[in-house]
Formats: sequence, structure tokens, C-alpha cells
Amino acid sequence: MKYLLMLSLLLSSFAYSQQPTVKGKVTDQNNDPIPYVSVLAQETGKGTTTDDQGNFTLNIAQAGSYTLNFSAIGFKTLPKKVQIEENQQLELSVVLYESMEQLNEVVITSNRTRETLDEVPSSVSVLSSKQVETLAQTSNSVADVLTEIPGISLSSNRTSSTGQTLRGRNMLILIDGIPQSTPLRKGGRDINTIDPSSIERIEVIKGATAIYGNGADGGIVNYITKKPKANKKLESTTIVGSEGSLVAINNTVGSRITQTFSGHLDKLRYVASGSFRQTGVHKDANGEVISPFYGLGETSQYSLFGKVNYSITDSQSIELMYNYFSSNQDSRYIPQVGVYGETATIGVLGEDLGEDQGNRYNHNVQLTYDYNQIFHNTDFRLNLYSQDFRTVYGYTDSFYNPELGYDGGQSSIISSKKGARFNFKTSYNIGNLTGDLLYGLDALNDKTAQELMDGRSWVPEMDMNNLAPYAQLKTRYGNFVLKAGIRFENIKIEIPDYTTLERYSVGETTPNSGGVAIEGGELDYNATTFNVGLRYNKWNTFKPFVSFSQSFSIADLGRILRDATENTVSQINSEAVIANNYEVGFNSHLGETRFSGAYFISTSDLGSTYRESESGAFEILRQPEKVYGFEFSMDTEILRNLNFGTSVSHTEGKIDSNDDGDYNNYMGGDRIPPMKIVSYLSYQWQDKFDIRLSHIYSGNRDRFEPDYTYGKGPVDSINITNLTTNYQLSPSTKLGLGIKNLFNNDYYNVISQWNARDSNYIKANGTQFNISLTVNL
Repeated sequence: MKYLLMLSLLLSSFAYSQQPTVKGKVTDQNNDPIPYVSVLAQETGKGTTTDDQGNFTLNIAQAGSYTLNFSAIGFKTLPKKVQIEENQQLELSVVLYESMEQLNEVVITSNRTRETLDEVPSSVSVLSSKQVETLAQTSNSVADVLTEIPGISLSSNRTSSTGQTLRGRNMLILIDGIPQSTPLRKGGRDINTIDPSSIERIEVIKGATAIYGNGADGGIVNYITKKPKANKKLESTTIVGSEGSLVAINNTVGSRITQTFSGHLDKLRYVASGSFRQTGVHKDANGEVISPFYGLGETSQYSLFGKVNYSITDSQSIELMYNYFSSNQDSRYIPQVGVYGETATIGVLGEDLGEDQGNRYNHNVQLTYDYNQIFHNTDFRLNLYSQDFRTVYGYTDSFYNPELGYDGGQSSIISSKKGARFNFKTSYNIGNLTGDLLYGLDALNDKTAQELMDGRSWVPEMDMNNLAPYAQLKTRYGNFVLKAGIRFENIKIEIPDYTTLERYSVGETTPNSGGVAIEGGELDYNATTFNVGLRYNKWNTFKPFVSFSQSFSIADLGRILRDATENTVSQINSEAVIANNYEVGFNSHLGETRFSGAYFISTSDLGSTYRESESGAFEILRQPEKVYGFEFSMDTEILRNLNFGTSVSHTEGKIDSNDDGDYNNYMGGDRIPPMKIVSYLSYQWQDKFDIRLSHIYSGNRDRFEPDYTYGKGPVDSINITNLTTNYQLSPSTKLGLGIKNLFNNDYYNVISQWNARDSNYIKANGTQFNISLTVNL
């Protein structure tokens, strides 16, 4: 840390010597601040972005005349000429006006600093507040909202997100940068941990990355919560709605209410919301009740969210965020198991044993302190955060234990995280080179365990401490942008002495596995990960980039521990996975048409693919892996206010089962999805009416012999059409309607097909409606 600070002071000494500075605030025509506005000095190529309150500071190399371009999504670009003298601090007030055009200017904040797309030499996708709201109209969960993003697999339409990967690898889920995933014991419940009504935008950084630590082999998905932006002391938004099936509607209708308050009092801004949603029975295209196994029907969901921001001075602010989410299923139905490949598993009336399943609770708290220009050209940010999470799985007789008197049981994953991030950013200007150095230190404590609801321990509590210094350099030279970074992972995991859970076949009195006494100990993981990327921005028609990045992850240590047969932790094969991501891509802007594309290869010497053993238990394969594929997307304005877009995602993956350099076995469907093509057509009339028709095509994938096991079932193609529309009844009232699976297509979810199990052979929902009324006061 000492050396990083010294390096920062050295760089800033080059840049700070009596530099002229432009400071100001950017607002819209209603005087509301606009965050994430790109401010670019045309003559030097140097730029910055506005903060949450629309404020910006831009250091100019030397006195003279400059043209500053102000641009943001949904606003007209404003060029502003300024004359600045030596040592002057020029103050500006800038007003941007709304535009229906989609600017080729995307701002990414998940890289720990605000950056425009032109500064990022890698693939990213951003869903704006409007896009999240639109996609949520035809979604059963936030996992569905992600479905249209290139590279992300289709959702499972269940509480579990198993199989919903990013570029064929696990993705790290974040809420405002707080990890939601439980990589020490992957439970597949991390994606559905927030209500869409709390989300301002979603940022997806694709490809291996270590910027947030353990578990981002495929990239990160960051749910960025709503920000206090109200211009009045008190503003209110009320949303009431109803949803249900349009096929055999009986018992399917649910309801929803969301209430949001926001406002500002001098230097304090706030936003707070609460929502309640109750879903009815889910039915397939034929009106059959869908199996409640890990289902989203008959659930009660609660969400509370609040954020308060206080401006201490012009350069200092503090923000407190809290988010709570809970979703629990209380079903009157039980599964009637079908036959894989022949008949579906459906729901029939009956008494479900055990407690309600679902994400019992998810608490997230974060305190953020910002000090701009803490010294010279250096900004400082401190994040202190905490997450408490518990999820409960369904009842199963696989936990039968006659000695203890248990007919079965249900498991639960409990995870608690506490962390701190110290983040510095120093801008520099050395001759023709401009840029900044991002550096700091991450500290994280993660305690995760898996236990049965009756108190039996399945996975002992793993206590992980992670300390990781890092540095990221960004340099601009002419039309080139070079980024390079390094991160040092230092992880220690303490595991207590424990005995593996005894497992019995139903009716037997002798255990068939478990009961092994394991001597605990400490596991150490130390790794250095790198990234480097280059982007060229001379032509709007073609902006290419190339990059290399690495990630670090521990391959589901909890699953390894619970099935351990060695008598000491030190003998267990738990070596971490280092994934290497190679990528080449481009962005283009031709008139009203935007293109982007990328080709990627991701390799790792060790794998984390699951294999089902003869006993039915899961093993983790540690053989080398290679995942590769491409993505392409296009958006264009066909006519005024009529837009069309499409994207194609293709991913494939193989395992080197003999560790001889020959990748001879395909990966299963739990990792590798079929090809996905998403297309949409949208129209907006004035500010009163909009309509959007989207189509999702998921192709077929059949890579394995007919003796199917977990992950190896053949997948048939799927076609899904969704419709959303909104009508502004008055300036303060809006009516919305969403129709999911518009043509009532009868199909099995992708996970139902590749899972290759009778109990999981479950159909998707038939046509569903979602109607809502929004009132703003």
C-alpha cells in the first residue's frame, strides 16, 4: 500500500503543477442533475464523467481555447467552447436537452471508476433504467431480465439459476459491488437476490476478471440500485399490478404493489421503496400446473430498499444503502414425477413436507465515502459493506436417517460477508500521454456453511479472509487507449474438524456414504492475475479492441468438503482455477445503426465441471477446459421512432479429459448453452405510447451418446415471443401491459432438457400477462 501511495504522489506531481481546471454541474431542462455525462475536451481527447449529482472536474493541460463535448444517453450532445487562462478554475453550468436518439455513448461504473465505452477494451452490456423496467414487464424474476443480454444463457424459470452462465462460465453477481454469489458453496440462488424495482441499471462485464475477487470466470453482473435524483423535497411513485396465466386462469392470478419515495433537503438526498409481490399457480401452455419443484409459482416476495446521500462539502459526500429481499414458496401442490423425454413432471394437489423453500433473506448494507481531489489529482473512495444471506432448498428423502429418526430433510446455505474497499484514482498528464491510475486494497471475510434445517451439518463453516491489493493503469495516446492491471490474491480459509454427513438409502439401516471424520486445517490460496487491453477509436465506423484478462476462483470448495473421503483437509484436491480470457472485438456507428461484435477464447488448466457418479453424487472434474465463441449485435432506427435490433450469441466448450492437449469431450448443458438469437422491434409515439415486440430463439444442442446423465441431455430449439406496451394516461399516470410467451408456445425449459432427470423434466409457462398502473406525484 505504501508503494502505491508513493507512485500516486509521483504521478500527480507531474500533473498538478498549476494546471487550469474546468468545474461545473450538468442538469436537464427541469434542473435535475444528470449523472454519467461524458465531458470530453475535443482538442486533447482528455475527459471525465459527472458524478451522481451531475458534478464534474476536468484538468486541462495548459491555457487556451477548447471545445468541451457533453454527451449522455437520451440527451442531445452539447459542444461548448471555453477560454481558460493559466492557473484559472473555470466554473460552468451546463443544461442538456432530451433526445429520442440513442447515442453511441455508454458509461460503465463497474470497473470501479466511471468510464465511457470508448475507454474499455473489452465487451460490456448495459441495461438502462428504462430497459430494466420494460424487460421486467415480461419476467418472472430478475434472472429473466438478463435473458436478452448477449452471452448470458436463458433463465431456468426457477428459483435456481443453475445453468444460467456467462460465456459458458460462472459469473459473479453483485449489488452495488457487493458480492451476492457464494463461491465457497455454489448454491445457484445468487441471480434472484433483488427486486427489479430497486434497480437503476445493470452492467455486465464479460470475460474473466478479478476486479472484484473470487468467482468471476465468465465475468460480472452488477445490479446498480436506484440513486437519489429527485428535484423536490418529496416525490412519490406508486405501482400496482396484477399478473397471471391467460391459459386456464383459475388460481393463477397474483398481485403486486411498489411504493417509492424520494426527495432532497438541502445537501441531503434520499430514495426509499418497498414492494410486495404474490404469485399464483404457474401453468404450462396446456393449462397443466407446473411442478412446484424449485418453482416461482405461489411465492411471496418482499423487498425493502433505501439510499441516503449527503454532500459534506463540494468535494466530499457520504452515502448509505440498504437492500432487503425475500422470496418464499408456500405451495398447495407437490410434484407428480414424469418420465424424462416422454411425459412432463407436473404439480398435483398434496401436502409438501418441510418448510417453505426459497431465498429466506438477503440483507445488503453499504457505506460509501467519496473525497474528490483528496490530494493533488487523486480521488478517494471507501466502501464498507455487509451481506447476510440464507436460502432454503426443497424437502427430499435423500437425507433419510433411521438412526436419528429422520425420514428426510432439506438443506440450507448460510453466508455472511463483511468487506472494505479502499480505492484511489490519480489522473496524470505527461506530454502526449493522459490517463489515470486506479489502485487500492480489498479486504473480505466470507463465512459460508451448508446445513440441514433440522440442524445436521452438511458442509462445515468455511471462514475465508481475503486481502488483495491491485492497480489498474489507463493511458490515452492519440486515438489509442491502453489498459493494464494487476491484482494480488491472498486468501486463507479455515475449516474446523468435522464429520461428513451419513447418507442412507430409504429403508436401509446401514449408511452408504459419509460418516468420515475429517481433520480441519487452513487452506492458503495465493495468486497474481493480470489484464491488458488496447482499443483504437479513430473511426466511428470501426473501433476495434483486443484484450487478455484473468480470473481467480475456488472450485466449489463446499461440495468437495461434503463428499470428502480423505481424513485431513490438507489432502483434499481443492486447487483454485485461473481462467485466461482472450478477446478481439469492435464497435461501429454508421448513421443510425450501431454494431458490435466479439470473438473470445477462455482456457483454464483446472476445471470446475460437475459429473454425476454412479452413486448419484456429484464430482468436480479438474481437467483442463477451453470455452470459445462469438457475439454480435445490431441496433438501428428503421423509421423515426421505429427501432429494430438483433443479437447472436454462440458458445462452445470442451474438456481435455486425458490432460494431453486434446480437448476431446464436450461440456454439458449446465455450462454450455445452445445458440441464442434475440430480436426486437419497438415503436414510440410522442411521449404517450410505446410498444415493443421481442423474439428469443434458443437453438438445439446434442453432443452426447443416448445414455444421458446430468448435463448431457439433448436440447431442442425454442421460440419465445414477448410483447410490452405502455400508455401515458396523464402526465402523472401510466398504464403498462406485458405478455410473456405471446403465442402460447408449448416447450420444456432448457434446464429441463439437459438435466436428463425425471423429476426435473418440467415444462415452461404458457402465456402470461402482467398489467400495471404507475402514479407519480
